Amino acid sequence: MPERKRKPKEQVETNLGLEGFEKFFDGIAEKVEASVVTTPGESAMDANITLLLGKFGDLITLTVDQRVETAKIANQLIENQRQLIATQQILIRLMERSIELTRHITGIEEKLPAVFELPHAVDQLRFRVAQLEGIEVD
Repeated sequence: MPERKRKPKEQVETNLGLEGFEKFFDGIAEKVEASVVTTPGESAMDANITLLLGKFGDLITLTVDQRVETAKIANQLIENQRQLIATQQILIRLMERSIELTRHITGIEEKLPAVFELPHAVDQLRFRVAQLEGIEVD
């Protein structure tokens, strides 16, 4: 059986559930040669084909499992994106409220100096009223 032309140079660090995929078809020839029993009507080729079909079935199962996992991950990603959009909308509303509150507070701060002057203005008015009415003030 011919050897593979491409040999993996480095191990990929991602965990896709494909551990040992490179070695999926390795050792088939040795298993076939070890289990070959030639009887009339059965040849080594039939055993090899049967083993390869079994491995092909395993490979299809692995591919289907990977597609199912990929679909689950895609659905989770879509759900995460929806939650991110909802969170961003909430954040935008909070920022709008913050701007409104900042404007309101700024308006109040602009009026504060006049409010702080009120006691002094009230004292002056009281003194003036007292003078007009002829009341002595201490």
